[in-house]
Amino acid sequence: SMGGRKADTRWSDIDKTRLYSIGTVMYSALTVALHPLTVAKIRRQAQTAPSNSSGTFLNSIGQYYRGLGVVVSLAIPARIIYISTLEYSREVVDVNARHIILNPPSALGTYNKEIPSLLPLVTPFAGGVAGGLAAVSSQLIVVPMDVISQKLMVMEDSVFKEKGSATKMARSIINTEGWRGLYRGFGLSLFTSLPAGSIWWATYAGCKDILSVYGDQDVSVGSGVFHSIPLVAQQGIVQVASAFSAAVAASVLTQPLDTIKTRLQVGNAGGMKSCLSPLAVAKELASTQGLFKGLLPRIAHMGIWGSVLSGAYEVLKLVSRKDYEL
Repeated sequence: SMGGRKADTRWSDIDKTRLYSIGTVMYSALTVALHPLTVAKIRRQAQTAPSNSSGTFLNSIGQYYRGLGVVVSLAIPARIIYISTLEYSREVVDVNARHIILNPPSALGTYNKEIPSLLPLVTPFAGGVAGGLAAVSSQLIVVPMDVISQKLMVMEDSVFKEKGSATKMARSIINTEGWRGLYRGFGLSLFTSLPAGSIWWATYAGCKDILSVYGDQDVSVGSGVFHSIPLVAQQGIVQVASAFSAAVAASVLTQPLDTIKTRLQVGNAGGMKSCLSPLAVAKELASTQGLFKGLLPRIAHMGIWGSVLSGAYEVLKLVSRKDYEL
């Protein structure tokens, strides 16, 4: 659980080797399963003109898995950085925020009665800060991964057959734009990932805290239909509901930025028109109502990814405890 009801698994309690080895296998499998949703989102966002047929681009299974190799190989170190930053900073923020609320500084003496009412906000606040920091720290690997994989995803078939390898693409980018080309859209990516990460984790942690009472065996709140469902299923429903609420909030609020970022990073791959200025891209997309292109695949990806990954991650944290017997 992420809430403050029970003792959480602390970062210091976890066997990191076990966490990363089991986590790598689990994360890679999930990446492979959900990669087609990423391809669908990127291609929707990269289309300069509205397409009447969704079958023109994605006409074969192989196309749904373009760029998978580079995503799997780079996503693992990015995920290790993400999880380490997320867990460590969440624990530090949570502990310090609770300490300040329970032992307010003398300067805040006049608010002594009101300060304890902030305790329920600590979980979403710590989740939000940690989620934002984790998203930013992993961007150093995520941005080059996105730039290379997205260009492969949107290539025309004829071009892909000739140039469709990650190493060729990376070499081509470095030759034409220098190393900076691999970090195209870095600022915008940071600007998107920080609010998306913060909104996702704050909403997820907050919803889970509110809904957790329904998936808690110690409490008999859900006395109706919900209470007749097995406990594991109740906890699963809470997990999925929290993750999808977080996905909708994070996707809707950051989609325009994500679409502009994708268009910048894709550039003119596959013969598409390239606008190098974020403002020019934003104006063009706004005039064609294209800022929310790819929203549904992104909500689906974020919701499924979030519910499966957060659920699996809770289990992973449990089996990675130093005192857990394998």
